[in-house]
Amino acid sequence: MQLARGLISQAPTSAGRSSQHAWERTSVQLAAATQRRRPRPAGPMTQSRRGFPTGPDMISLDTIRARQPRWLLRNDAFRAIPPEDLGPADLDELASPSVVTDPAKVLSVFRKHVEQDTPELAVLIRAFTQLGFLFDPNSFFSSADRQILRSHKDFRRLAHDLTKARNEIPEAAAPVLLYSMACLDYRCAPLLPQLLSAAETNVKEWRTDVLSLLLHSVVSLGIFGKDPVVFELLGGQASKDFRGLAEVLARELGERAGAWSAAGASGEDGVSSQDWARAAFSMVTADILDLTATPPGGVETAILPLLVSKACEGIEDVETLDNSGWAQFFLYQTIYCVDVLKPQCEEPVKRAVPMWMQERLHERWLNDIVLLAQPQGADNMQRDVDAAFRRTNTQALLNCSVGREWDEQHCWFAGFLLEPKVAVECDSLLPLKPGEPLASGWLQLKSRLLRKMGYQVVTLHSCFWDKLSEDQKDEQIVRLRRAVGYQHDHRREKELKKIRQTPHTYKGVERKKSDWTTLPSPPADNETSSDPRAPTPPPA
Repeated sequence: MQLARGLISQAPTSAGRSSQHAWERTSVQLAAATQRRRPRPAGPMTQSRRGFPTGPDMISLDTIRARQPRWLLRNDAFRAIPPEDLGPADLDELASPSVVTDPAKVLSVFRKHVEQDTPELAVLIRAFTQLGFLFDPNSFFSSADRQILRSHKDFRRLAHDLTKARNEIPEAAAPVLLYSMACLDYRCAPLLPQLLSAAETNVKEWRTDVLSLLLHSVVSLGIFGKDPVVFELLGGQASKDFRGLAEVLARELGERAGAWSAAGASGEDGVSSQDWARAAFSMVTADILDLTATPPGGVETAILPLLVSKACEGIEDVETLDNSGWAQFFLYQTIYCVDVLKPQCEEPVKRAVPMWMQERLHERWLNDIVLLAQPQGADNMQRDVDAAFRRTNTQALLNCSVGREWDEQHCWFAGFLLEPKVAVECDSLLPLKPGEPLASGWLQLKSRLLRKMGYQVVTLHSCFWDKLSEDQKDEQIVRLRRAVGYQHDHRREKELKKIRQTPHTYKGVERKKSDWTTLPSPPADNETSSDPRAPTPPPA
């Protein structure tokens, strides 16, 4: 390429026949340099008998680059954007060991990727799902960490870019994207309709373990219930109603479980007890405990006992039960919720779990199951509400276990517990549309259980709470106290020792009272004072 550039610079200075030969040599050298990179079509006007161009050709990107210094290529307006190897390189970086476990590095890779030019869809999906998997129930990140991530500008940009490309997202990516949203407690209203429609359209095509994951994700995001679940799209239009999607997924699972039970088959390969137990608990969460299904050639049967029975089939002994992971949590919570809510299928569900399994779950519940299943760390909204309770001198127990009076051990924890029997919960999910909040599936199930146990339940939504000032928040707490009939325990207030507000120091080292007074101003030149620390008199 340097030789071709040199010959081009000499061609205009020659004359006559030598000029013609120089121009031909220039064309031959330039063609030889560019022909390796881009094949040219053969034609009578551009090809000679020797098989290479002998005359000037159309200007291309290669010829322009050949005439530019290397330092100008950094700001080349004709540069091919993006490079062909940009996507695979970023995907490899996302899969590297140093990035795959660090949310900050995942966002950093995404930020560098979008700075190049239009982001690739594969990188967007990979980055979003990788963030979701980092915050799954097995992680040690707290609820506050999720909230910090959701408020980060790079994460919002990632969600925005995914929403812009929602029509290009393959349907096979819908389950992992929905599960990532459930792990992050993030309800992206403009993107969800596209993913939910893909989940509903291919309900017959999904594998059984994917169906279980879809049902869990949809229910965790609170997309169920008797009221319409309609999202507001980007153009101001309304999406279809998705409140019946959980029932569609549960019926498909029930039909498959019923058909395999009737045929005496174990089911698909790769479906574990955890998948069936997760689906059963999702039905409890969605309040569709008595939903029925009719397998092909069978009779109408309740779905929940079938799913519980399939979950217990793969557990043969105590060792397998102890190592079954989240299946223990889902099974015990399903039995407990059925015992509290009293659906029509209560007895079949309890009979589907062998007694030795129930006893073992009961023995290991507090120390080995629920302790590991509870969210770790603090919640930003919960801390803000707790500060409002303290400012208004409201006695509230934080994350207090609740249950029936005759329960040997509790299975649920209230966000705040006030007297008499008032539970206050905090919902940080985004609303369906401005002014229409919808609590998560976990909070909806907890509210039903606590009301069944005789508690009053109050849910505070972050979409309203975050817009209030400190004085307005305190006023809302005072109104809440009047509405629920709050009772203050003065005896308990006297028994509680006040927290020390000053640091503890050794005797003789503490600061003296005189040290807190302001030092006097120095005396003027024409003033004399016996005490240099005496304050100066005020001016007349």
